[in-house]
Amino acid sequence: MRVAWDPGMLRVNQANQLGKVPSEKLSTSQRGLRKAADQFDSLFMQQLLGEMRRTVWESDIFGNRRAEKLFEGLLDQEVSDEMAKAGGIGLSSMVYHQLVRHVSDKD
Repeated sequence: MRVAWDPGMLRVNQANQLGKVPSEKLSTSQRGLRKAADQFDSLFMQQLLGEMRRTVWESDIFGNRRAEKLFEGLLDQEVSDEMAKAGGIGLSSMVYHQLVRHVSDKD
């Protein structure tokens, strides 16, 4: 069995399903809200990845691991940012749709 999967199509399909309006049709306030919602989604996923990483057994066989911990933190940040850009877990969409009612659509 062969499966052809294009991750880019997932992003397009999610945007269509969530009813995302193109950025150029949004007011300045709405664009700012969307950006903040995406950042919140990214931060939540970063915390989630960090907590998941803490469940993995650690060994001090190679000595002090400060550099490795720093790298893992930066890696978690980048992975969560990319996940948020690809649609994340849907948290940003929910936050945006809940708060957009309270933001002006004319700027």
